[in-house]
Formats: sequence, C-alpha cells, structure tokens
Amino acid sequence: MPMGGARRGCSATLGYCHLNVSPRKTSPMTDTDTVESAKAKSASETSATWLFFKRWLADPISMASIIPSSPALRRIVSKNIVCGADEVVVEFGGGTGAITRAILEAGVPAHKIYSIEIDKELAEYLQGVFPDVNVVHGDARQCDRLIGETNVGRVGTLVVGIPMVLLPLKLQQEIVDAIFRVLPDGRRFLQYTYCATSPLPIRKLGLDGRRLGFTPLNFPPASVWGYSRAT
Repeated sequence: MPMGGARRGCSATLGYCHLNVSPRKTSPMTDTDTVESAKAKSASETSATWLFFKRWLADPISMASIIPSSPALRRIVSKNIVCGADEVVVEFGGGTGAITRAILEAGVPAHKIYSIEIDKELAEYLQGVFPDVNVVHGDARQCDRLIGETNVGRVGTLVVGIPMVLLPLKLQQEIVDAIFRVLPDGRRFLQYTYCATSPLPIRKLGLDGRRLGFTPLNFPPASVWGYSRAT
C-alpha cells in the first residue's frame, strides 16, 4: 500500500580469519560484460515500473503515484533514517522497493528492516528483490503484531509510504496510533508525500510536524515530513 541513522547506529562487528589459499585469477570485466550488466539493471527497473503502474491501475487511491519513488527522494529519506544498534526500521507500504533501497542505503542491515505491504502481489515481488528483508503481507494498523513483540519500542525510524492524505481522518488516526505503539517515546516517523503542505492534519491528530526535505526531481515533486507526538 505505497504512496512507498549507523550509518548512524546500525553497525555490525566483522571478524577476520586468515586462510592459506592461493589467490584466484580473475578476468577483467569486458565491454560486453558491462553492457549486459546495464541491460539487466534496465530490465529490472522496467519490470518494477511496470508492476507499480499495473497495481496503480488496479487501485489508484492506495498507490497515489503511477511510478516508483526517484533516487532524489530516496536520498532525502535515507539521510533521515535513525537506527540504533539494537533497533529496527519499519516501512509502511514497501511497493516495489524504492524506499526499501533508501533504508538499505542508510546503512541499515536488511534483516533489521520490516516492510509491511498490504498488496499481495507487491509483497511477493518485494520479497523476491530483497530476500533478506522482513517483508510482511498485512495491514499496517496491526504493525505491533506483524513486527513481533520483541521489536515493539525498538523501532528507530518508521517510514510511511501510504498516501495518508487520501484517507479519512478516522483511518489516519488508527494508523498514527499504531505507529506510536511501536516507536520509543520521543521518536518521530517519516511520511513522504506529493502534497505542497502537510499531508496530515497536525492538530487534529495531536502531532508536531515539519518538512525535512523537498525534491523537484521526483514525479510528482515530493517532500518528506517528520512527525512526533505533540508536546
């Protein structure tokens, strides 16, 4: 159901061992190899875009955009990801994985990412692309159950890719309540949006919010907002 720090805290300790083996000879990449690699990448991106567009045709309200998020939007999301050593990152609406990739680019290990996707076809696609990410087919309002009891209160960042602005206030409130059930006190969640202003009614939902970034290089142009409980 998409629209959708370490580097700052998510790190792994690497152990090294020395083996008495002879080095293997490797062949340099040829021009043909480079072309074939580029073709494979292009085919993968085309497949993701086509699937996203197909799901948009089936349910335009839940998808909001006709194509996946751009690299420019991914960079804004990535730089606002926070994940402590004992924390995880949760994504609502993984789609075809554009923002999942942004979370990985922030340095978060795949096994610490939980992507909740309500569309079964998109969930299956996402799991195929990111086999080490915890992709969960389900309703974001049940996130406390879907991510497991041990992760409740240990969510460093929660990224919302659901087009919240299109939802009725009651449903918005249910999703926001679910978010704060899993976030530690004082943490914020991220929402990326194509709205010129806040996609959420801040006062009605009891939130503090501010725009964290904007890019005209997305289609449509997009912003990332950060929200926390009103103080």
